[in-house]
Amino acid sequence: MKEKQVTALELLSIFKFVTSSQFVQLKLYAHRGDVTNTLKQLLIGKRPFIGQKNFKPDPAYGKVESIYYLTKYGRAFLIENLSYHRDEIKYVNKETDLFQRDYEHRKSTVDFAIKLKQWVEEKDGEIRFCNYYFDKIGNNHAKSKSKHLYAVNRLELEDNSFIPDIITMFSIDKREYLFLFEQHNGSSTNRLVKQLQMHLQSITKNLYENQFGFQRSPRIVVVCEKESVKYNAMKRLKEDKQFDNFHNFFIFKSNDEMHQDFSSNWSLIDGQRVSFIQQKKGK
Repeated sequence: MKEKQVTALELLSIFKFVTSSQFVQLKLYAHRGDVTNTLKQLLIGKRPFIGQKNFKPDPAYGKVESIYYLTKYGRAFLIENLSYHRDEIKYVNKETDLFQRDYEHRKSTVDFAIKLKQWVEEKDGEIRFCNYYFDKIGNNHAKSKSKHLYAVNRLELEDNSFIPDIITMFSIDKREYLFLFEQHNGSSTNRLVKQLQMHLQSITKNLYENQFGFQRSPRIVVVCEKESVKYNAMKRLKEDKQFDNFHNFFIFKSNDEMHQDFSSNWSLIDGQRVSFIQQKKGK
């Protein structure tokens, strides 16, 4: 197997769903056509290492790219040949794990994870873990309901629960950071504000110290497909007294802004600009 094919398997084990353009973004290949030609060998045979899923054109977005994913045979290759631990590998066991309506949201979530990984590597840091809302563990055939399938990112509040799109912990200069990420597509400011109210509850209840042993508060990263929704949500939260002492815990960008500049110019609730890991003092 060629080195770039092995690297492709490793990247799929990290991001789970990757398109041709994302492989280019990851600098594995120079052109999308190179992806198709190089990965073709891994798609064939009775035990293909990767799978490919094609999608119908989306009414809102038009033609969309196919996605690649690691199969159980690809996972076995990484375990047997590269000493991977099975729990650190993201793969697709059945095609029921695949998706159509959620395509753009998942692709944008992976876009953020790619940007995060590249940024952390530039800082000589390390990602301790990065879990997505579509990561699940358990088995619905298990006798005990406690062992049934559930989302890894599920967080329990006193009277509710929610699933952040990404929960990640990384370290830079020996300092650990816990970040939660929400990708918001569509035009509903109300839906986004309700999500962020649950994040606020989780911060005030010390949920992260209990669950992750993280003694500081996390930072909530919000990326909006539409810039107007970003501004409307920031305005609503600025007027909400519940958030008065928590403006510094939430940072915002639009999809386009994130792609143009990941490390700086994130907006706090009050509109002030900060770097990705900069902690402002005061409100």
